[in-house]
Amino acid sequence: MDNRRTPLVLVAAFSVVIALSFAGCMPAGSADGIDAEPVIGSATPTETPGTSSATATPSADPLLAPTTILVRSDGLQITNGTGDILESMGYFDPIADVVARITTATGAPPIVIGHPGGIETPPGTNYVWDGLTLNDVDPPVDAPLEPDWYVRVEGPSAGGLSVSTAELVAVGLSETEVQALVPGTLQSFTVSGAPVLDGTYDELSVATSSEGTDLTHSVFVRLEGSPATVVVILAPAKNYGV
Repeated sequence: MDNRRTPLVLVAAFSVVIALSFAGCMPAGSADGIDAEPVIGSATPTETPGTSSATATPSADPLLAPTTILVRSDGLQITNGTGDILESMGYFDPIADVVARITTATGAPPIVIGHPGGIETPPGTNYVWDGLTLNDVDPPVDAPLEPDWYVRVEGPSAGGLSVSTAELVAVGLSETEVQALVPGTLQSFTVSGAPVLDGTYDELSVATSSEGTDLTHSVFVRLEGSPATVVVILAPAKNYGV
């Protein structure tokens, strides 16, 4: 996996889908912003405890045990205290396999939440470990454009594991910290009357359109508040030039 950082380029025709399902494209910096598409579903969700019985296997050396989940434009990685990659999971891998691996790493099954979808959001199932949510959408996977599942991060941890992007951007970091990790990524917008900072990076080319347009997946980050801090990380964010 390559770590590629690209400045956020936003024009009228450029759009990045930033709802959890990323089912449709939305002009960046629109008034509706990140809430333009339902994330968990507008109806009251039904919660059931995860059914997996997997538990984390203790390691003789604490440094070799899982410590971190890294969010990338092409999937997730689980690493240990020395930075070794223990698991790599792509967005086109079956969701059942991914849930089992994360359950083993965290030592706890997820909370499972079914959601009915919305106007531009397909129905599906959310698997939640604290600040980490995997959204498995019902439409079938269509590689290389339509993944089987998506990631939404709204907290710094999942179980006992920390969660960040491969560049170490995490929920709660300040604007200064994010700028130091991914320079030139953030741009200012006004959403619902409030200022926000949005950025995409780790851009990955996945296909080329019939018109020759580069179709990409990336990692999306949003900062809100005063002072601004990271409130959500989404991946893969799709830019198909629509």
